[in-house]
Amino acid sequence: MNEELAELAASGATALVAAMGTDLWAEAKRLMGGVIARAHGGRRRELSAALELPSTATRGAVDGEVVGYWTDVLVQLLDRDPGLARDVTALASLRLPQQPDVAVQVNSATGSGEVFAVQHGSQHFAGGPRSRDSGEGR
Repeated sequence: MNEELAELAASGATALVAAMGTDLWAEAKRLMGGVIARAHGGRRRELSAALELPSTATRGAVDGEVVGYWTDVLVQLLDRDPGLARDVTALASLRLPQQPDVAVQVNSATGSGEVFAVQHGSQHFAGGPRSRDSGEGR
């Protein structure tokens, strides 16, 4: 197998495993199912069953052992049928849509407490006499 197809297999496997536990899983599973359906050989049933196994992956977590398994699978499938490269490329190209950054900030102070807070910027604070007390009651 040439190096380019081996890299494609690794990219496809990584994308497949990274999609587990995310909103992309249904699409990744559909694409991989298509690769398996087009594959020649007697492993279709075994691979289809492996694709149906419940995932222990969580968002953002990629299990190296599972990536290794699917990389080996894709290497074997691409070695037998390089024509599957187009489908594996579609799988490798899966990306989660960019989500806007969401920041939640809750600040509270009671009694004589003070809160100094900032989001998406800088805050400079110099200690010294309390400015709020300096002119009050005089």
